[in-house]
Amino acid sequence: MAIVPRGIGAVVAAVALAMVLTAPSTAATTAVREHRPAVMKMEYTVGDLNAVVHSPRALVGTLPLVFSFRGNDDYAQSLAQQGSVVVLVSDRIAVDRHRELWRQLSEAGGPLVERFRGFAGHFSVAEP
Repeated sequence: MAIVPRGIGAVVAAVALAMVLTAPSTAATTAVREHRPAVMKMEYTVGDLNAVVHSPRALVGTLPLVFSFRGNDDYAQSLAQQGSVVVLVSDRIAVDRHRELWRQLSEAGGPLVERFRGFAGHFSVAEP
């Protein structure tokens, strides 16, 4: 005696099951230890100030703002993967001027607002 599905719901369920069982496995897998959150890298120049910014792609909550020096891209990317906004400055002497630009941005103003508008409210500027 054969089992025959009855009604449209049973037919839909049978077709869906057949599709699942015959579909090729195309899901990409990544080992947990190899997963790295997505980061982005942006640059800015304001007058004589130049910097490269590494940050998580998803700006959620208030993230720490870290100032470092160019040449530390691996370090900056690692910090961004952990949830920091990292500003790599080109001149150690100009860190205070960069910090002031980001302080203005935190208040939705200053010369960085056009390029980094989405960052406003998502980082905290530590006092020196």
